[in-house]
Amino acid sequence: MNIWVMESDSGITLVYKPYMDFPINEDLVSGLLTALNQFTIVEFKQGIESIEMGGLRWVYISDKDTNLLFIAADSKDVTAETLRARLDVIRYTFIQQYAHKGNRWGTKWAGNVEIYKPFENVIDEYYTQWKQAERITTVAEFFDILGIYQQILNLVINVIEGHLSEERKEIIYVKIEQMFKHYSNLEIVKKNPELSKITFERRVGFNIINIDPMNCDMFIVEKQILGLIRRIVEILKEEEGYFPSLKYFVKENIFDYLMSNFNLLNDLNLFTFLLQLFLMK
Repeated sequence: MNIWVMESDSGITLVYKPYMDFPINEDLVSGLLTALNQFTIVEFKQGIESIEMGGLRWVYISDKDTNLLFIAADSKDVTAETLRARLDVIRYTFIQQYAHKGNRWGTKWAGNVEIYKPFENVIDEYYTQWKQAERITTVAEFFDILGIYQQILNLVINVIEGHLSEERKEIIYVKIEQMFKHYSNLEIVKKNPELSKITFERRVGFNIINIDPMNCDMFIVEKQILGLIRRIVEILKEEEGYFPSLKYFVKENIFDYLMSNFNLLNDLNLFTFLLQLFLMK
């Protein structure tokens, strides 16, 4: 998979992250990609969405508010829908990080592409997680993973219900509700309807088991669920303090549960992440 973030009019590449080798110069490829898109806009009144060229599948996403063009190329084994969904995650993240206010983009973009160099690390993180998600080869395996995440969410709610006073519960539940409201309004949730099936109620907690793995991008769903788990744990640590929270996690057997699912979590490179999430400050 290779990824470009480009300025539409000039064709200047802001970010280029390759995971495949091209036999020709990257600058020539960038120029060709921009020229092709401009040609289709002039001739057909719309830009390219997806094409097959050079034995690869190419997907384009144009963001009119920022005048940016996002392009991804991958093998034909990857469907256009999957490639587009992944590219859209990158588009959304880039805009959130560098151009959240569209009308201020002109002042942010001053011709210096070096300021976008750190975004390559963000793409690396996504790419690694996509490759991990590709190991989930069956719906049954995905259900197993959803089951683990559901149980972790249940255990965290058990911490709140079993160890905190009513006053402390109220404070934490208000923060979780605010966080979940923000999550529900995210663009990525609106574009992926299965994510809206995640629900939250006080005392009951989160419900993620209604997600249909046949009707979603498993990577996107998994990343959003992990984000919810991370934020809830952070809220607990912020409000209760690190050491009291750690004591509650131990009492609710969260670490025992992670160890009992070590093989699956380790295969997905999630064991260390979850262990550090609950264990570290």
